[in-house]
Amino acid sequence: METTQPRTPLTRDDPIWASGDRIRVLARETVYHPGSPSTAVYLVEEGRVKLSYLHPSGKRITLALRGPGEVFGHMALVGEKRRRHHAEAIEDSELIRVERDQFLAAARRRPEAFADLLGVFGTWIQEIEEIVEDLAFRDIQTRLSRQLLRLSHEYGVKTKHGILIGFKLTHRDLAEMIGSARENTTVVLNRFEREGILDKRRYQIVIKDLEGLKEKCQS
Repeated sequence: METTQPRTPLTRDDPIWASGDRIRVLARETVYHPGSPSTAVYLVEEGRVKLSYLHPSGKRITLALRGPGEVFGHMALVGEKRRRHHAEAIEDSELIRVERDQFLAAARRRPEAFADLLGVFGTWIQEIEEIVEDLAFRDIQTRLSRQLLRLSHEYGVKTKHGILIGFKLTHRDLAEMIGSARENTTVVLNRFEREGILDKRRYQIVIKDLEGLKEKCQS
C-alpha cells in the first residue's frame, strides 16, 4: 500500500516541540472545547484530530482535519483568549502540547520558525475560505464530491480495489464536513455507490472511480 504524505510546516523533529508535553487522546475524546482557555499549541504525532465549529443549537460543521505532522491550536499565538472551536480526536492520537509562552520563546531563538507559522495560518485561512465558498455556491452532491476528492488526496491509501480513505469515517463525519444533514449525505453516498464511484463499508470508503468523482465536482 502507498499513502499520500501530510503537510509538514513545522516537523515533529523541530526543536520548538522539545519543551512540550506528550499526551494521549482516545478516539472521540475532546482535546479542547469552545470557551476553554487558549493557552497552548499542538502537534499531531499519531492519529487524527477534527476541528469543528459547534453551534449552541448542537449543529456542527467541520473546519479541518489534522493528521501526523500537522499543527492546530495556533490561534493561541495571536491573541485568542478562549477557544472558538472544538478539537476532538477521531482516532486514538498522540499529541505534543506546548504552552504559548514556551512556543514563542523557542520561536524567537529560531526566527525561520515564523516563516513556517505563516504557512500554518495560510493553510487555515484557505480552508475556511473554501468552506464558505462551498456552502454559498455549491449543492450537496458537489460539496460531497469535492470533500471526498480532498480526503482521497490527503489521506488516501492505494489498494487493489481503489483509493481507501485512510481512517474511520462515518456518514455523520462527512455530513459535518460539508454542512449537510446526515440523511441527505447518505442519499448522495448511496447514489455514488450505485454508479460505481465508490464502495462504502462500515466506517470505510474506497474511491473506485477517481475520474468519475472529479466529474461530480464540476457538475
